[in-house]
Amino acid sequence: MNHPDDDHRVSRREFVAAGVAAAATTGLASRLQAMGPDDKKQPKPKKKKDRKKQDVLPTRALGRTGVKVTILEYGAGGQDVRSPRMFNAAYDAGIRILDTADCYIKGKHEAALGDWLADKGNRKDLLIVTKDHPKTPDQYVEMLDVRLKNAELDDVDLFFVHAIGEKDAGFDMTPEQMCDVAKSKEWAKAADRIKKSKKAKFTGFSLHGEMPVQIELLKNAAAGGWVDAIMLMYDPQLVRDNADFDKALDACHKAGVGLICMKSMRGIQHVPKFLPKFEELKLTTHQAVLHGIWSDERIVTVCSAMANLDILKENAAAARNFKPLDKDKLGAVIDLYDLPGRRFCPSCDGRCREAGGTIAALNHIVRYLSYYEIDGACEKARELYAALTPEQRDWHSADLAAASCACRSKLDFATLLSRAEEKLA
Repeated sequence: MNHPDDDHRVSRREFVAAGVAAAATTGLASRLQAMGPDDKKQPKPKKKKDRKKQDVLPTRALGRTGVKVTILEYGAGGQDVRSPRMFNAAYDAGIRILDTADCYIKGKHEAALGDWLADKGNRKDLLIVTKDHPKTPDQYVEMLDVRLKNAELDDVDLFFVHAIGEKDAGFDMTPEQMCDVAKSKEWAKAADRIKKSKKAKFTGFSLHGEMPVQIELLKNAAAGGWVDAIMLMYDPQLVRDNADFDKALDACHKAGVGLICMKSMRGIQHVPKFLPKFEELKLTTHQAVLHGIWSDERIVTVCSAMANLDILKENAAAARNFKPLDKDKLGAVIDLYDLPGRRFCPSCDGRCREAGGTIAALNHIVRYLSYYEIDGACEKARELYAALTPEQRDWHSADLAAASCACRSKLDFATLLSRAEEKLA
């Protein structure tokens, strides 16, 4: 499908130079039909006080599934996201894909979503994503029933293995075993059983691990065949800085694996809300980041934990008005990540530990701190920190200056780890 701005789109060569994938078209938004009186001769009905629903946001195809989803997904983060008020606001804003999981507010978010769907009667309008932590293919099949029971749903659209292989998610796998899941015949058979049961249409996993494992999992998913979609950490700077990650995204895109972006704002929470570089586009800084992500045609949707109505409205407006960014504006988006300094490193490959001469889990500790400070998931952050061994928590003899120097994101480990010890211990 040709986009009206095709002549101004960024070439693949320019795209890499700018640090992100080629800008792309969005799918056409489907329109909600306004209902009028059946007979013009009849008296006009009284106006209802119902909220006015907007058009559905722009959509993209979820990989080879052919199903179209809105380019903005309503994610879970914090307590208020499970309120009917927020679900209603997301739906009325035109969002048609909603995300939940077994562990979000200890299953209460998933249950609240099910209650809302039952009350609204709009299940068929939406694509529902849920997740769990199966350790075996058989558990993958069995846990779907648990998720459906909790939400009181007959089916979901997409069922993910959550944080695949991660030890802090309860998995006990070597990196090799973890990577094999994406191309395993046994896991493929489990996915096939799920689809034949019609309890979930599509299957896949979410990624949280160190970058070498993430890259291998992406490559194996592209070759394995059973993975319909993957949720992964993504930002334009990460694509620019890691050619192997970029190639793995290409492999998945070409294989028809739908790519869902998460944690897109973690590096730029504290940048100014408005910057001159984006004034002419009439975008806030955060809206510009969303436009930068959507300019990568490989990303189907952005799963955003919109914790209040202001953020939801701002993000929905960005989706509704999306146009691919040119090379210069993409570069400006990338530069944003250098302004505040990151609180965790999405491209971690463990080099920080090696340079610091320690077995302490430097990368995991600062990630848990981000859960505490950014997501507001204080209890979860403390639980994960407590699950580390004493050796993994003991960073005090590490060469933190060397670790920071080696880190791709140049994290200030001395500051972050001290803060983590204070808040998480």
